[in-house]
Amino acid sequence: MNKKFKLWATIASLCLAVCIMAVGVYAASSVSLTVTSNVTFNAQSVFVGYKGKVERATTGDFTSAEEVVEEHEDWVTNGSTTSTSAGTLTAWTPNEVTFEEGKQFIRYTITFQNNSGFNIKVTSSNVPTTTEGVTIRENATALTSIAPDGTAVWTLTLELTDVSGSVNIEVNPTFTIIQA
Repeated sequence: MNKKFKLWATIASLCLAVCIMAVGVYAASSVSLTVTSNVTFNAQSVFVGYKGKVERATTGDFTSAEEVVEEHEDWVTNGSTTSTSAGTLTAWTPNEVTFEEGKQFIRYTITFQNNSGFNIKVTSSNVPTTTEGVTIRENATALTSIAPDGTAVWTLTLELTDVSGSVNIEVNPTFTIIQA
């Protein structure tokens, strides 16, 4: 009787170990690390342009960054080059932004150029501040007053801090651009 019990206990333990391992492998393979983005602009009686890009890197200093989304630009000018209807900038939708294994940093960079004859101010809103498993840092300090013919850079850095579960984050900032 004692040998039968030990045999069945050993078989049950092995089955349980195989089941736990299978669940662990399934959980690791079903992790989703996606970012959806839509950047909108509201330019009010100003001539302005922007260039935006999205990069992915292994370190927070982005020394060997990989371009995830090709650089995008749009301009509202006083007629010398391109212009858009009613002084608005077209929205930008960076597609296919994801974290990759070993590359836990994503940075959105938008450079604004003031083509007006006066200082402008850029205000960001609807910027994500917290998401479980991701540290988010926004840098918008240079946007408070951009001189004529000057530029200023806005960045949003996402750092993946927990890969044990899925991360689905929405980055949908809106920029309002007015005379300062």
